[in-house]
Amino acid sequence: MLSVLGKKCWLGRMKPVLLLLGSLWLCGCQSQLDKPTKIDNFDYKSVVNNHLTLMDLAYHFKDSGLNVVQIQPIRADVLRATAAAAIMIDKDEIGVYYFNTDVEQQRKIIAQYHEDGFAYILAFRFPVFMAGSFVVTGAEKHPKKKEIVAALRSFK
Repeated sequence: MLSVLGKKCWLGRMKPVLLLLGSLWLCGCQSQLDKPTKIDNFDYKSVVNNHLTLMDLAYHFKDSGLNVVQIQPIRADVLRATAAAAIMIDKDEIGVYYFNTDVEQQRKIIAQYHEDGFAYILAFRFPVFMAGSFVVTGAEKHPKKKEIVAALRSFK
């Protein structure tokens, strides 16, 4: 059992640590309150491509001059999409998600992604680029970002 003097000494040594933890907690709360800025204001509804597939998009990327190295299926349910793939362009991957806009629930999900400008995957926020029924993650840090976005926007 600590004596009164021992308690004061212990609290005195812990005060800087408690202040640091408190300030970190408050900073974390503040960052959650700030709405992130959208990286893109493109009207995704202006592109009609619901009839196309992920493979069609991969071929379109290739035809647009991008070096498509590999295509891997990934879980679509992380974004509540119909289908998904990881497409490696050069040495970096992007995630591509297809939403069937003939289904009302899918239209609502994709509209929310457009409004927010990002999607959450396993509690991590990912900025998204969209065109028609397709959502791309990971392109914002890709070296070929401009080419990927241009190809996505011309995919009709």
